[in-house]
Amino acid sequence: MTHNEFVSWLDSEVSGNRMTPAQNDDLLEQKSYFDGKRPSLQSEHRNQIVAYIAGQLRWAGEIHALLDAAKKEFPGRMIYFEPIGFDLF
Repeated sequence: MTHNEFVSWLDSEVSGNRMTPAQNDDLLEQKSYFDGKRPSLQSEHRNQIVAYIAGQLRWAGEIHALLDAAKKEFPGRMIYFEPIGFDLF
């Protein structure tokens, strides 16, 4: 999904009341951190799920571990993540 497609999808989530504007802004901010480090993340974190939450870089080998830790450490914050070097599903 391109950045513009992602933004359009988020806009539809907000307009459908499935996400608040603040959550949208938070998620786009986290994606901007990820995008700013994308080349190094792709080379340093192969076969990991890499995320930004509250401006902090996190990674794990398994999505549930990453999400559980993020929820505990940063409750209420949005998390932007991508698998590096593999498809998640």
